[in-house]
Amino acid sequence: MITYARNEIFSATAAAKRFGAILEKLEKQSLSRAVVSRNNRIEAVILPVEAYEEMREIFEWIEMMDIAETVDKRKNSAKTHSLKDVLRENKIGYEAL
Repeated sequence: MITYARNEIFSATAAAKRFGAILEKLEKQSLSRAVVSRNNRIEAVILPVEAYEEMREIFEWIEMMDIAETVDKRKNSAKTHSLKDVLRENKIGYEAL
């Protein structure tokens, strides 16, 4: 579980009233993130766009690495399936293609 510092947490009401000030703190890097809570539950995290984009790039790399690993496993697998067998197993006729 991620922990948040007290100065990073804002109630939804305070976040709405002080949104400009929160954005300014994020721009000046006096805050690395702002956490919005409602009814004592964390509902959202506001990040600088650079942090969000970096996080997305990392996620995309991890996703690509997973795909590459799956492809490698399938390449090295002795088991293959012909189109004819796959269509027959799934009760699909050639005309559906």
